[in-house]
Amino acid sequence: MELARKEELDLVEVSPDSRPPVCKIMDYNKYYYEQKKKKRENKKKAVSKDLKQIRLSPNIGKHDLETKFGKIKNFLEKGHKVKINMMFKGRQKEHLEVGKQILTGIIEELKEIAECTSKPCFEGFYMSTMLSPVHDKSKNNE
Repeated sequence: MELARKEELDLVEVSPDSRPPVCKIMDYNKYYYEQKKKKRENKKKAVSKDLKQIRLSPNIGKHDLETKFGKIKNFLEKGHKVKINMMFKGRQKEHLEVGKQILTGIIEELKEIAECTSKPCFEGFYMSTMLSPVHDKSKNNE
């Protein structure tokens, strides 16, 4: 403890269970700062697989649908799950088959890279379906 006071550093107990206990003289604030910095760096590098949501309307244009389709494909290739919500307003609720047709078309187009975890179902003002990426086992073996 005298040595630590002379050098104006902290005496940190490294291994309290061993006989005799192991201690280290160091600047604890600097050590703590470096540990937090490492933790932040690791957090930045970690890729999180989130749930992404896409909102559509039954009267969506062809080009807009292609744009949304590209976004969905991009999310799935990155490993994210995608929830597609078809939003119905007013009298659009009377034509649920149009929305279901669009959703099943998207599912069919993406069946090579995604699997449908929940079929299109209607809840409130939304018809929704979930897609999750397919991990191809033949690619992993190569």
